[in-house]
Amino acid sequence: MKHQNIIDLLIQNNQQFMDRTGKDFYTEYQDGQAPFITLVCCSDSRVQLEALLDSSFNKIFTIRNIGNQIYSNEGSVDYGILHLKTPILLILGHSDCGAVKAFRGGYANEPDSIKAELDHLIPAIDAKDELNKCIFNNIDYQVEIALEKYSEQAQNNELLIVGAMYDFKNEFEQGFGKLIIHSLNGEKQK
Repeated sequence: MKHQNIIDLLIQNNQQFMDRTGKDFYTEYQDGQAPFITLVCCSDSRVQLEALLDSSFNKIFTIRNIGNQIYSNEGSVDYGILHLKTPILLILGHSDCGAVKAFRGGYANEPDSIKAELDHLIPAIDAKDELNKCIFNNIDYQVEIALEKYSEQAQNNELLIVGAMYDFKNEFEQGFGKLIIHSLNGEKQK
C-alpha cells in the first residue's frame, strides 16, 4: 500500500468507528482507566487484542515488544500492576514468533537496538531447541521474572500471573487462533 492510501484507510476506519460508537461510548473512561488485565505480548501484527476480547477498551493495559518481554518495557508493566492494580498479568507468547526465530538464527548483524532487546532472551532460550519449545521457555522465563517482581501481590492473591500461547497456526491442534493457558502463577496447566 502507498503511504497516502494507508493514511486514507486510517481516517476512514476511524470515522466508521466514531459513527458506530458515538459520544456515550467514552463516558465510562473519560476520567480514568480501570483495566483488569496487564498484557505483555509480542508486537507481531498477527497477534491482536480481538483474539482475546470482543472489545478491549478499558479492559486491557497492553505492553507490546518483540518477544513479549518484561525487561524491554519494565516501567510499563510496573505501571499496570502497581498503579492500575490489574488483577491479571498475562504473558502472551505466540506461534511462529519472529523474535525467538531471530534469536535462534543468530542476530549479530541486527542493529544495536534490536540486539539489546533480543539479549534479554539469553537466559530463556537454547537456540538448539525447536521453535515451540523456545517460545514456551520464553513464556516460562517471563512468568518467573513476574513472580519474582510481584511476589507480594501474587502471594496476597491480588495478582494472578498467567503464561499463555496464542496459536494462530494450529500447531497444537486445538484450533486456529486458540488461546492456550500454559501456567497460572508458574504452575503448569494441562
